[in-house]
Amino acid sequence: MAFKTRQGAITWLRVADLAVAAASLMIAAVVAGAARPGDSTAEVHIDGSGLLLFCVALGATACVFPAFALYTETALFQWRQAVKAMVKAATGVLLVLVAAGALLRSPLVTPAFLAAYWLASCLGGIAVRHVGRRLLFLTEAQGIAARRTIIVGTGPRAQEIARDILDHPGHGHRFLGFIAAGWEVPPPSLRPDRFVILSDLAGLPAYLREHVVDEVLVCLPIDALCHTATSLATVCEEHGVAVTVVTRLFELKNPRQRPGSHGGEIVATISNTLADERELILKRFLDVAVAATVLVALSPLLALVWALVRLTSPGPALFVQERVGLNKRLFKFYKFRTMVENAEALQADLEASNETNGATFKMRNDPRITPLGRILRKTSIDELPQLYNVLRGDMSLVGPRPLPIRDVERIENDWPRRRFGVKPGITCLWQIRGRNALPFERMMECDIEYVDTWSVALDVRILLATIPVVFGMRGAY
Repeated sequence: MAFKTRQGAITWLRVADLAVAAASLMIAAVVAGAARPGDSTAEVHIDGSGLLLFCVALGATACVFPAFALYTETALFQWRQAVKAMVKAATGVLLVLVAAGALLRSPLVTPAFLAAYWLASCLGGIAVRHVGRRLLFLTEAQGIAARRTIIVGTGPRAQEIARDILDHPGHGHRFLGFIAAGWEVPPPSLRPDRFVILSDLAGLPAYLREHVVDEVLVCLPIDALCHTATSLATVCEEHGVAVTVVTRLFELKNPRQRPGSHGGEIVATISNTLADERELILKRFLDVAVAATVLVALSPLLALVWALVRLTSPGPALFVQERVGLNKRLFKFYKFRTMVENAEALQADLEASNETNGATFKMRNDPRITPLGRILRKTSIDELPQLYNVLRGDMSLVGPRPLPIRDVERIENDWPRRRFGVKPGITCLWQIRGRNALPFERMMECDIEYVDTWSVALDVRILLATIPVVFGMRGAY
């Protein structure tokens, strides 16, 4: 198994840490039972206070470990720092156990119990991070889950960072090239094919529009940065791309710096898609829990619709199309087929009848829709297979609707592209504010509003508001 994203690796670490904590507590209880005077067996004796102590330990693990940066990129890529942090975090939880044991007066808390717990927790946590690191490297070393990065600037430090990215592909970055008018210093002769200038600063918006980029790394002299920082940040914000600014503000011989993602430099990241990591985990948990429950509960309906689509019109039951997802990556989008089999080929002849004034294509009486398809669209049943996309991680329950490639290519302005900085969803703000009755620009404004105000609470409100909209069959055609 290899992780698809860094966030997946971090989520796995959180779950694995709780499992290690539970296992360490059981091991410690066995050791404490074996070390009890006059007891020749390793029998576990746990009373009510012992069970409460277990709950305290698990809660302390969930709270203390993040405080020691064990769920950051540092923990994934800086191995020595991760080991040190793991030992400190395990010691912190141990102190909580000592205090809880004193308050609860639990007979389980003995020196043997505490020593066994601390040792098992440290070794287990270190082993979990080693395994997680290796599994993540399986994909990142191949560039599968790596962040596609371009560097603004061609000075010595910019080229040094580029070499570091190229020399360490397992650190999670794929270097694409430089953005600059020319070379500040001559490029190295060893890798002329990798050290390329993609465009100048004026061409950056066009490059972001046409290519998949996850991060723009700005490495300019401080005087040049003053003149270009705002415009660079604005351009990247419009495209939903994170900006990392690298500057050497202090030229000290032995500076104490917080470890960073790019050569240990002090960095400032500007991104409109950053959110509290705990909320992102909660969002994913909500996605998986709801999607899995609905798929199981509605499986008879899904089977019936699948059979009806196959019986009422020639062609497959599912419509599969490549759509543009998070950071403009393409993914396979699933829904029940509601049109004739060659609908996409027929669309070119119907472009003149498009009833929207933007990039999308909508017709109230589209001749390609089958009789059963009209019912499925009106009731939104055709969207149910997208729950599989949610389980796969391509989509979320709530987020901007994923657009076909044809529609994305027709977006004229750059500001709506910020919607690509978050994962697409089955429902969204404009779905509960009028659906297809809204003009395209208003749809995009709703998507940007969602990006700017996102929270798990907002997702829940949108999900609840979607229910009456779906049952009322308003704005669906």
